[in-house]
Amino acid sequence: MALLAERALIKPQALRISPALAREGLKAGEEWWGVYWKGEKIGWAMTEQEPRAGKIWVPERLWLKLALLGTPQDVEQTLEYSLDQTLTLESFQFALKSGLFPFQLAGRVQDSPAGPGKRLILTVSSGGKEQNQEISLPEAPFILGQTKHYLVTQGLEKGKKYRIPAFDPATLSSAAMTAEVEEIEFLNIGGAERELYRVREDFRGILVKSWIDRNGQIWKEESPMGLVLLRESRHVAQHQNWSPGKMVDLISLTSIPVNGKITDPRSTRFLRVLLQSAALDGLSIEGDRQLRVGREVTVKKEEFPLRSNQQNILERVRLEALSSTPFIQSDHPDIQRQARDIIAGIEDPLEQVKKISAWVYQELRKQPVVSIPSALDVLRERVGDCNEHSVLFTALVRAIGIPARLQAGIVYQEGKFFYHAWAQVYLGSWISVDPTLNQIPADATHIRLVEGDLDKQLDLVKVVGRLKVEVLEVR
Repeated sequence: MALLAERALIKPQALRISPALAREGLKAGEEWWGVYWKGEKIGWAMTEQEPRAGKIWVPERLWLKLALLGTPQDVEQTLEYSLDQTLTLESFQFALKSGLFPFQLAGRVQDSPAGPGKRLILTVSSGGKEQNQEISLPEAPFILGQTKHYLVTQGLEKGKKYRIPAFDPATLSSAAMTAEVEEIEFLNIGGAERELYRVREDFRGILVKSWIDRNGQIWKEESPMGLVLLRESRHVAQHQNWSPGKMVDLISLTSIPVNGKITDPRSTRFLRVLLQSAALDGLSIEGDRQLRVGREVTVKKEEFPLRSNQQNILERVRLEALSSTPFIQSDHPDIQRQARDIIAGIEDPLEQVKKISAWVYQELRKQPVVSIPSALDVLRERVGDCNEHSVLFTALVRAIGIPARLQAGIVYQEGKFFYHAWAQVYLGSWISVDPTLNQIPADATHIRLVEGDLDKQLDLVKVVGRLKVEVLEVR
């Protein structure tokens, strides 16, 4: 009862920072960390803070060296942003480079012309095209990576809680982040024992733990998927502790343990499994061809011909599934021209979908990449993994007026479940389509966990490294 009362009645305080507190908590200069995954060094991260003409300028950089199914991938993420005297976000520039699909995003915070609140004006550069997007916010957000400095300005104290309006440029998502100073611990880091505050942050169900000293310096951070950041000097972060000849394979390390075997996954029409994870709530598991009862999930592959009693969808859902977005540019002339060429002479919607799926399957070279996929980029490069296949397929189908939406979850392959993306199209009812495997409908080992564009797919991170599957029945 006490725990329920605390959750219901004790609200985290909203953060309010004065310029004096901000200056006191700000530590100018560079900070460096090594990035580790299960003991193996996979990269480094740095951040710098510099006062400039009454503003605070912060560049951040993350560099990772990974492998995807044995293919090396160098990933570089940069973020530069400007804060006001209270550490509140004013503007930012974000970029992700992984060799194939560069992505850039710029944003600025303005007062809302309609009254109280703020608006975030975004410019997305993807697929050789710039698109503007506006997000209405009840208050000015803090950049996600800087929230720990805000805690320091308020004073670190065991048991203290905060609510911080935050924005994540990597996924274009904004939400209230809650933080709590959980404990004081002594850790041996950098050759010395240090007294550190353990801070737990929750952003959309994604949990991060940080160990911070009294001066606001972050010495350790544990992120989703088992990533660990350790404070190091610049030289150590960039040049030491690397394992010679070894490279962490991202896909292998995020594979999902399975109890049971599926002998012919691509022909599976019925699957009943038990999902073992504490982070299932809030995911899009129930609905369409999936039934969830507690932790038990049943998937039934759709049957052709389609049933005659059509499922009406809300107009809002239909319009969303037809809309052009910064990543699914279905209104671009190149996308529309390609879609028309693919379905030339075909009138039946189902046959049009089959033709587009087959074209994407045949035209794209199968290669795992780390990217924020853009349909235009994929159309031009003709390469990618399941994300690239699904984004291009969805754009092409929307371009001919058929509602389509992205799906993400897990699929069974070679004795394990792996994280995967595919799509749905609406043809009187929602039908699953996997253009990476050219399946219509997709087999029943496709278990959806989330639905929607990039900001929705962030929810997958909640279960990565925390999910197990027990196979109960296969047909």
